[in-house]
Amino acid sequence: MPKTLVFTATYNEVDNVENIIEGIFNNLPEAEILIVDDNSPDGTGTLLDLLSANNSNIHVIHRPSKLGLGTAHLLAMKYALHHEYDYLITMDADFSHNPKYLRVMRQLLEDNDFVIGSRYTKGGRCDYGFVRTLISKTANTLARYLLGIPTHEATTSYRGFSLGLLKQMDLNSIWSDGYSFFMESIFVVRQATRRMAEFPIHFEDRRAGASKISKREIYKAIYNIIRLFYRRLFVIPFAVYQPNKLKNKSQSCENCGSTFKMELFPANYAENEDASVYQCTSANHRTHGRILKCLCCGLVFNETRHDAEKLLSFYSDVEDQTYLKNIDSRFKTFRYNFDKLKPFIPASGRLLDIGSYCGVSLKVARENGFRTLGVEPSKWAARYSEEVMQERVYQGTLKELPGDEGSFDVITMWDVMEHLPHPIEEMQLIHSRLNPGGVFAFSTLFIDNWYPKILKERWPWYMDMHLYYFTLDAMKQLLKKAGLELVHHQKYTHIITLEYLFFKLDALGVFGAKFLGEKIAQTSLKNIMIPFSFGDIQLFICKRAEDH
Repeated sequence: MPKTLVFTATYNEVDNVENIIEGIFNNLPEAEILIVDDNSPDGTGTLLDLLSANNSNIHVIHRPSKLGLGTAHLLAMKYALHHEYDYLITMDADFSHNPKYLRVMRQLLEDNDFVIGSRYTKGGRCDYGFVRTLISKTANTLARYLLGIPTHEATTSYRGFSLGLLKQMDLNSIWSDGYSFFMESIFVVRQATRRMAEFPIHFEDRRAGASKISKREIYKAIYNIIRLFYRRLFVIPFAVYQPNKLKNKSQSCENCGSTFKMELFPANYAENEDASVYQCTSANHRTHGRILKCLCCGLVFNETRHDAEKLLSFYSDVEDQTYLKNIDSRFKTFRYNFDKLKPFIPASGRLLDIGSYCGVSLKVARENGFRTLGVEPSKWAARYSEEVMQERVYQGTLKELPGDEGSFDVITMWDVMEHLPHPIEEMQLIHSRLNPGGVFAFSTLFIDNWYPKILKERWPWYMDMHLYYFTLDAMKQLLKKAGLELVHHQKYTHIITLEYLFFKLDALGVFGAKFLGEKIAQTSLKNIMIPFSFGDIQLFICKRAEDH
């Protein structure tokens, strides 16, 4: 008998979920069920664990927060592909989709690649009020005519997919993470098959709980109709269609170990790569591997071409004269941010700076009364620290730091975390090196911010040397696994010269930046210092969990 997977996503569905599972098995007793719960505060996840413990055909995935209904459905698609279910049926958990239609959908899938239960085809019914029905019908009508979707229904999640269709769909092209996912995914279905069926259903109002569709989701749906209409007219007619190539057997998530991810942006590799790409002041923006997002925890990472040893060799060979040219602004940056640390750290003690580069941060810490030690992989930077800055630096990594160096009251790490192949391992080592009551402070890239969301692939920090892009939830999980607790975070501020600003703008391809930069470099304006902070780099302050 063909294997069928029925999927639903939950958030605060404790009053519905047990009954919906019972309804599914009553109508499709041979099915298996997958449920993704986004850390429901009402106890839905706990109840699901109890149910799955008593039934091996119930599979539960817990996510740490609300990562979007669309990403939950995309996770289900990849799960079905990975486990090679013959059919995937998706539905809501609130009984707006009655399980009695499952048998009809399962039968229709025998002759079709895609099946959808429709409120708006002949014979369908919907329990919405007048205003919400009008909005829903308008969205579906626009989808039908503007996007070329042949069904009368495009926004419901009550739908079925064959395994063959899932293999053919370009899943990487689906960017929507909320309710707009359903419209965009059926748009992608249309590119992959014409074997589509629609049958009428009675869409009932939810039996318990509250609706979770916000006004923001409605606005996003309008935006996505416009975006997909543009894609239909100007992209797809000229594109060479390629099915999804993202394999689940590749790099697993550093945070949760899942192999299920979505591709945010394709790879954009530089033709020639050497150690200069890994300089602190590298101008190689937008050259990177595939930018992937874990569908189970939300961590975003760069699928680099290199293993950890190769990356370490690059950093070991780095020399960066541009950094030295701008060293005065580096002093201002570290002094400014060290002042932000003072309310959270002791007045003195031992301080270890990981990735201490040319020793500027060590010098600033010493100015503030700390006994300092640096760890730096770059031979050139470590030598500069000792010979010019007169700061003691171990050339290598924290893992290689001799045990007799002891432990520290404060450990800092400035703009390093995103470069590490295994941040959890580094955090665990940091925990082991902290004294009781010790503080770990670091700055790193923060993707859970308006700036990267607006710029998308043009965000300048998508680079070969940046391996991770953190959300707040993902960061808290990583820290917790290492025995560290986040106590504060805020914007991290870089202070740069006007000349360096135009150097970076030119690297980003801003028209006229090179010309203006050359003119400014000939004047005293070049040394003007500018605070630079969009919030996409954050300062995190942590303590050993047992000490807080």
